[in-house]
Amino acid sequence: MNIRQLKTFLAVAETGTFSAAGEAVGLSHSAISLHIKALESALGTALVDRSRRPPVLTAKGHALVERSRRMIDLMDEISALGSDESLVGSLDVGVVPSAIIDLVPPALAEMRKRQPKLKLQIRTGLSGELAARVRGGELDVAIATEPEQLIEGLRFRTIWQEPLVVIIPREWPELSVREVLLNRPFIWFSRATWAGQQIERRLIEMGIFVRDTMEVDSLIAVTALVRHGLGVSIVPRRKDGAALPPEIRTLPFGEPQYTRTLVQIERRNIPKARLANALYDQLLALVP
Repeated sequence: MNIRQLKTFLAVAETGTFSAAGEAVGLSHSAISLHIKALESALGTALVDRSRRPPVLTAKGHALVERSRRMIDLMDEISALGSDESLVGSLDVGVVPSAIIDLVPPALAEMRKRQPKLKLQIRTGLSGELAARVRGGELDVAIATEPEQLIEGLRFRTIWQEPLVVIIPREWPELSVREVLLNRPFIWFSRATWAGQQIERRLIEMGIFVRDTMEVDSLIAVTALVRHGLGVSIVPRRKDGAALPPEIRTLPFGEPQYTRTLVQIERRNIPKARLANALYDQLLALVP
């Protein structure tokens, strides 16, 4: 078994036929067939069902695809060790929905612009879910809310602290934060999220028990509900200070004002440290 055979196998998996794979990697149909047979011989199992037209991957073939990608990515990273400038390989990034709006996309776009050989994958989810996937090796890094308690095996690098604000319909009378939260219907930003859990803990610390009416897992949805006069809420202000709708006004939450911290989550001794560091540096360059 060798890396070239794995690359040939991936070309077959991605293109669907031996002929198309040959065009993709610059080999003849017969050379593609020889590579696949050699790989099957080395592994002692059939990877392609040739009785079908066009041939299809067997169950073992499908199992090999992702492992082959990881192996080739690792070889590309090893090859790049001699260069201080080149970033090659792949980076699987998990992102909470609020950070996918205006923080992570420009950072990844700039990395891709500077390093066109870099492969980037983005997956969204809640902070706790993303942290578990990083710890389990499914993701390389995640951009998420910092947890109240650190998690063994992971490290958390601060990107930005977002101030928490109380948002209310502008047409409602001006009241203090405590009066607003005690006397108006409250819309929770989902307490399944770490940010939502932190907001709930801060309210309890302040001795405020809200009249909860709804709970949603989207900051955009929370803002829309408040905008239409359905209640008040507490949300983090995005890093760019993006303007809220004119129908909404804000009050600082807490004295001093509480914040939600966005962090980059990684495994300790991450194999793709160069790529993780490059992403972190690019994220820092985008925040004030």
